[in-house]
Amino acid sequence: MISLKKWFRAGPTSRDGLTQSQREAIVDLLNYCSFVDHDISDSEEVVIDNLETQLDWDHNMDFDYYVDKSIAIVRKAIESKDESFFLQQINLRLESPKSRETAIALCEKLIKADGRATAKESAILSAIKKTLG
Repeated sequence: MISLKKWFRAGPTSRDGLTQSQREAIVDLLNYCSFVDHDISDSEEVVIDNLETQLDWDHNMDFDYYVDKSIAIVRKAIESKDESFFLQQINLRLESPKSRETAIALCEKLIKADGRATAKESAILSAIKKTLG
């Protein structure tokens, strides 16, 4: 499983300009990108584990607990095949331009992590940009 933990800094103050709800939406979106093509490569995992910490995770919310919860949400969304509803829900939670820009940039980074993008990943990235854009 891909570890997103290194993408988030724990700390009492936010330096990223995002709310915790926005960070959680980004985690949901990143999990969605990683699970949507049913192929998580080793190189994606290595690159993700080595990425510099980028966001401030609220220390009152256990990151690992939220990731597990997020994976369940994402799997349900993928199984329901209602990608537009899932993305609209993410869009509602990413109410600021900065949060949407951050989400898109991190999705691009995740999808390009293994040096290639599958057709499904490219289509999802396009749908994300259209929805959040």
